[in-house]
Amino acid sequence: MTGDHRFVMVLRELLHNRHFQVNLLTERSRWRAQKNGLPQGSVLAPLLFNIYTNDQPSSPNTSRFLYADDLALTSQHTSFEEVEADLTVALNNLSVYYKENSLKPNPSKTESCAFHLRNNQAGHKLDITWQGVPIAHNSHPKYLGITLDRSLTYRKNCENVKKKVHSRNNILQRLTTTKWGASPQVLRTSGLALAFSVGEYACPVWGRSAHAKLVDTALNETCRIITGCLKPTPVQLLYPLAGIAPPDVRRTVASSAERAKMDDTRHPMHGFIPAPQRLPSRRSFMKCVDPLTTGQAQARCALWRQKVSLPTPFV
Repeated sequence: MTGDHRFVMVLRELLHNRHFQVNLLTERSRWRAQKNGLPQGSVLAPLLFNIYTNDQPSSPNTSRFLYADDLALTSQHTSFEEVEADLTVALNNLSVYYKENSLKPNPSKTESCAFHLRNNQAGHKLDITWQGVPIAHNSHPKYLGITLDRSLTYRKNCENVKKKVHSRNNILQRLTTTKWGASPQVLRTSGLALAFSVGEYACPVWGRSAHAKLVDTALNETCRIITGCLKPTPVQLLYPLAGIAPPDVRRTVASSAERAKMDDTRHPMHGFIPAPQRLPSRRSFMKCVDPLTTGQAQARCALWRQKVSLPTPFV
C-alpha cells in the first residue's frame, strides 16, 4: 500500500459517515447524515476546500482573486458597459461550474464596485444580474479586511483602522489603573499586540496614503499609555521612550519585507509588472520601496536613525 493511498484513506475516515444533531434549549433533533461539506475547525478543511475549488473557470477579459471561499472578479475597460458584460459572462460561467460541483452561490451577498477617476460619474452603479438577482452596489467594499473606495485613496480604511486602535487603547488603559498596573514591559508588549498589530495590518497596501496620518494619531495615544506621558510631551520623544519605532518607519519596513517576498518564484505575484500610475499620490509599494535585505528589527533601527533628530542613544 503506497503512502498516497494511506493518505486518501485517512481523508476518507475524516469525511465519511458524519452525522449532526441540533440542540435548542432542552429539545434535541434526531441525528441526520452530513452528506457534504467539511468539518468546521479542521486543520485540513481549508486546504481540501482550496483543492476542490481550484479549477474554477476564468472567463476572458477578467481576473480573479481567490482566498479560501472569498472570490473577487475584476474587469478593466474604458466603458462601464464593457465591464458589466464581461462580469455577467464570468458569473454565468461560475453558475454552471457550481451546479456541476454541488456548490451553491449566494448572489444576495455578492457586491459590486466601480474603481475609476471620473468624478462626474462618481455615483455610477454597475448593472449586473446573477441568477436573476441584481448585484448590490457598495461604494466602500471590504476585501480581506481592507476597505476600498472608488479612487483608492484608502481614506475610509484609515478611518476604520483608527477606530479599531482607539478601542484597543481602551483595553490597554485598563492595565494602568491606580489600584494595580502592569509593568512597562507588559504594557509595551500589550501595546504591540493589541494596537500596533491592528494599525499595521496590510499597511504595504495603504501605508503611502495621504490619510495614513489618521492612524498615527491613534498610535501616538498608544505610546502615551505605555510611557505614561501626558499631552504636552512631544511626539518625537514618545517612541524612543516606549522603545517602538514610529509608525511611518514600521510601515516602510513592512512594505520592504513584502516586496522581498515577491522575488521568490513561488510567490503568486512573482514577476508581476504594476500598471503605470496615473496619479502621483497613488504610489504602489512595488515601485516605491526596495526589497528588504536584513532583519526587520535592524532595518527599523537603521531607518529610524536616519529620520530622527535626537541623539543616537535614544533609538
